[in-house]
Amino acid sequence: MAKLRQLEQRHVSAEISLMEWNPMLDLIALATISGEVIVHRLSWQKVWSIPSSSTKEKTVLVTALSWRPDGKILAYAYDTGTITLCDVENSEAVHVLEVQCVVTSLNWIECAPKDDDLKPFYTDRSHEFLQKHHTCNKNYGTVSKQNEEIVDDFKKMKGQKHLNILVIGMETGVVHLHSFGMFPIGFIEMGNQSEGKNSNSRIISVTLSKDFKVLTVVLESKDESGFYKYYYRSYSVTLLNDFIEEIKIVSLKYGHISSLLAYLSSTIRAISEAWEDILLEVDTKIHNYAYQKSCLSEGSISDDFLELLMFGNPSDSLEKFLLHDLTESGLKKFGHSIELSYSNIQKLVLKRLQNVSSSLFYHLNDFRGMALWKERFGALGLDEAAIKEAVLSVGSFLLKATEIQQVIDSSMKNFKAFFRWLYSVILRLSDEQIPQEISKLTQQDLNFVAEFLKENFNFEYDENKKTTVKLERVAQYLKKEDLPFPATMSGNPWVKFLQEHPNMKDTGMIFPHYPEKSLVTLYDDLRSVIDTAVKGPWSVLKDKSSLKTSYLVCQSMQQRPPRVSHISCDETGYIYTIISNQAMPSSHFYLIREKTQDNTLEAVGLSFRGVLMMPSASNAASKDKSHQILDIKFYNKETITVLLLEDHDTDSSFPVLLQLSIKSLYSELQPLIQSPTLEGGAFSTVPIKDVSSLIEKNNSKRMENVKAGQIAVSGSRMVVCVLFSSRRQVRLFEMDADEEEEDEEAEDSAMRDSSREFSFVDERDVITLKPEPIDNDLHS
Repeated sequence: MAKLRQLEQRHVSAEISLMEWNPMLDLIALATISGEVIVHRLSWQKVWSIPSSSTKEKTVLVTALSWRPDGKILAYAYDTGTITLCDVENSEAVHVLEVQCVVTSLNWIECAPKDDDLKPFYTDRSHEFLQKHHTCNKNYGTVSKQNEEIVDDFKKMKGQKHLNILVIGMETGVVHLHSFGMFPIGFIEMGNQSEGKNSNSRIISVTLSKDFKVLTVVLESKDESGFYKYYYRSYSVTLLNDFIEEIKIVSLKYGHISSLLAYLSSTIRAISEAWEDILLEVDTKIHNYAYQKSCLSEGSISDDFLELLMFGNPSDSLEKFLLHDLTESGLKKFGHSIELSYSNIQKLVLKRLQNVSSSLFYHLNDFRGMALWKERFGALGLDEAAIKEAVLSVGSFLLKATEIQQVIDSSMKNFKAFFRWLYSVILRLSDEQIPQEISKLTQQDLNFVAEFLKENFNFEYDENKKTTVKLERVAQYLKKEDLPFPATMSGNPWVKFLQEHPNMKDTGMIFPHYPEKSLVTLYDDLRSVIDTAVKGPWSVLKDKSSLKTSYLVCQSMQQRPPRVSHISCDETGYIYTIISNQAMPSSHFYLIREKTQDNTLEAVGLSFRGVLMMPSASNAASKDKSHQILDIKFYNKETITVLLLEDHDTDSSFPVLLQLSIKSLYSELQPLIQSPTLEGGAFSTVPIKDVSSLIEKNNSKRMENVKAGQIAVSGSRMVVCVLFSSRRQVRLFEMDADEEEEDEEAEDSAMRDSSREFSFVDERDVITLKPEPIDNDLHS
């Protein structure tokens, strides 16, 4: 058993509602009552914080926290139904889940390794065939490719050797399961099944056994008489255990797909940034010119430009427009801006958009192959038809990317010829010398100009339109609306072939082409189709799961849920749950042990009515009375951490932090028997044992001058954080200390406590505690 030693007491900037230790790093995640999420080191140095999304009209609260088992991802849920997975290194959102309901519980469980883990039946070889993807550098090619960062893991899925599942409990009585926190693998609906009636139930706590065979929940339901009843319930989910490797493979494949979708999104955003607003100025100026001609009834601008091209003589209005509106310098600026913008977009389309789309096409076809492998993946319910639809959607997206490339090539060619011709006209009208390289317009250049005028100026003025002319054709692909000027496909031999052979489209091998849709619209369609394709396993678990046990634990006239904590032991095949008999503070709690292989359920009630064996001079004041339990948590598979409040005859009561061995309680566990004749449920017959005598001297700590509220514990990091009842201060404890160190720390703590009575502690002060190991994976 560990020995308790106080490290330090700290102030916090806001009232804390939730606390959760990182299982691998010396970090603790906090949620404030205002909705802020903060991560601190053990030394209480702030690593980062995510501001609250609350507004004046609505307060958004954080309802649950959970770390991924490797400690690299933090999941936090808002009462709006949004669950965000963020990177521990930089707090950036890696993935977002929308469950459309208040989340009441998050628990991230990693499965125990199996013997056959070393013999995979599938190996992902995509890295042998696909190009690596690099960051979208804003300099667009000015940095060498060797210096660009490779970003093929947007979702932070690398290094996941074993399957882990994020279990989500909600106030509607539904449990969602997402492997690696992302891939939806199923849901189970809970209901109040007592007396044969179904009603909504609220999940209080939920967990999954390490072997993925049993799902355990504590849920709340309200009966007709107004009583709130709290049930311990477990479900058999052996489908997860039987297909652990298959679920892992499918989930990792989904991770690739999801990462590529995120990369596509960032690439489209980079293309939008590469497009220059200055290109609209040309359209606006020509639109104003068309408006003036319309008011004067002088014909169309197309007639003016064609006349200038054929005869070389501009009309008076066109000459004024060229010399005073466009101007020589303005035309130069427009030409340079268009060439630079198109060049940047072209690089992003060629090097990013098309390559990523090809990779997405590969992974979706791989995913489709899994759906066709019925012997292995058939039980997961993968929908091959839906995945095929996603594959075709990627093809349509690729066609649109190719179309943009063709539009850019055509526009660049025509723009250059058009602006060179206009520039020579402006110089001639200004009586300036025309450079030799500009004056030499070939017949081909004149044909390009004529084609440009025919394509872009052959419109009548419309006062309802913002612009009559649309010289720039790329920006329309970056809007969520149909293309006002779709690319012409006339003369394309492939289009002509499909028109002559319409049956080809029914073969399922031809990518559908949507000439009226923009790139952004097709991307949204692609995401929607893929979301549908990956939800094949979603409803399978519901049909394959079954109720194992259901016991009424306690009931109350008020909605005050008990405190619950779970832990699973893969070595013994047991899942342990501790649950208080009522809302905190409580008089006792239950330790429940369930065998995942069968329906065996054992329980014992635990209280602290005797004298605690603590090294304190005030032990004589401790009477044989029940101590109040403020909080309970599993420290590890062998230990329960309990926060007590001593019940004295004196005016003051002290909180006590203690460690209780689970092994010492094995002999006290008794089988639970469900009987409809028991009015208070099976737990009403569970004996309540006084375990005060089982507390060893070095495994308890009295905290003087403290009003404690709740605790957060971590057996892997050997630390405990005690939150004060004011929720504005915390006290940290190390659980592996020698007796001499503990005595010295006790003296130092007493001196600090006494000094605090007469001095103000600045919350911004950072006190150095002790050297701690630096984790290379975490940047401050």
